[in-house]
Amino acid sequence: MHKKVFIDANVILDLFECSRLFHEYSTDVIGKLILDEEVELFISTDMISNIFYILNNIYKYGFDKTLNVIEKISQIFNLHGVVQSDIRASIDICKKHIFKDYEDALQYICALDDECTLIVTNNPKDFKNSSIDIATSKELSEMWKHL
Repeated sequence: MHKKVFIDANVILDLFECSRLFHEYSTDVIGKLILDEEVELFISTDMISNIFYILNNIYKYGFDKTLNVIEKISQIFNLHGVVQSDIRASIDICKKHIFKDYEDALQYICALDDECTLIVTNNPKDFKNSSIDIATSKELSEMWKHL
């Protein structure tokens, strides 16, 4: 089992918006990972702003409800503070066309910095050049049902 797991923003959004395609799977997987005391869950601090914007402005959660969500996220997950070296490394792997999207590259660099061995994302194609194992919440949920 992976002991350090990086969670992509799309999985976090799935937790709080039941209309999203992977809501059930993401809720199941994050719930199980939170209960496993041997697993540390990571996200990056830059994801907080993106999640806030999407929940407040696209899903119309409202300011106070969105703040409560962000507060819960900050209590549950280990937050990787993005620093200048992370930004430079992300730009570098994008320039080398290892990653096509800067945000995904930054999440990948944060996961590497935190020594994560798994990234949970519902857009695995975005991490196709990852040296870290990748799994979707659906894959993990279905796999764990058979254990």
